[in-house]
Amino acid sequence: MAGIDQAALAAAVAGWGNATVEILAPSPQARAVIPEAWWSIAESVDPEERKDVALALWNSEFLDLVPRFSEALRSALLDVRVAQHSWQSAPTLDYVLRAWDGEPKVWMGDDPRTFGPSEPPMFDSLPDPARTFLRQVHAGFTTLNSKSCGLMPPADMQTLADSWGQPDESDIAECWDTSTYPFPGTQRLLLITEYVGHPYLFTSPDLPPGTAVTYIEPDFEVTPFGAALDEFLIKPLGY
Repeated sequence: MAGIDQAALAAAVAGWGNATVEILAPSPQARAVIPEAWWSIAESVDPEERKDVALALWNSEFLDLVPRFSEALRSALLDVRVAQHSWQSAPTLDYVLRAWDGEPKVWMGDDPRTFGPSEPPMFDSLPDPARTFLRQVHAGFTTLNSKSCGLMPPADMQTLADSWGQPDESDIAECWDTSTYPFPGTQRLLLITEYVGHPYLFTSPDLPPGTAVTYIEPDFEVTPFGAALDEFLIKPLGY
């Protein structure tokens, strides 16, 4: 089976702007800048082996949270390459999946060592499997702008207030259905992903465990975390 080469990966991310990407060739220099768990992916010439090794890194509890995307990883994953994007400070594992129209879509899995020295605010509001994934598998799993359709790097997670430029609390509260749960407040909602700026997905320690909050203008909705994250992950594939 033919895998994704340099030209194919560059073409798949061409719509991301003027940045460039380079697949890291096997070398001592490459080994020095990537986790040891990625070495065999960087050095294998077999895309099936690269996929198997990469997916073996994922914690099963996280895959269980997002069944639709998990199925896409099994059925539509074309290849996994160790790559350096010109706008990223460290190499990533690039997962290339086939979308509904046959076009390749790319997610970047960040080196877990880039998690950072401390947790973002309210990190405990994410379910355990998601926190484990971010700490041990990928410290960020996103597409397009390092914020979309996955889990943002923890270092980039912010409250709604900080992300949206300190909006008026009462204006935001008007979009919340208080017949379900009280509005947590803009400082108590943690932004974990988006889709190119809209819609957004948040968690909050003031809501029941295992829930998340979607914002699709003009309304917030409290929803199960796994189902909501799964929906964001699958968006670029069009399934």
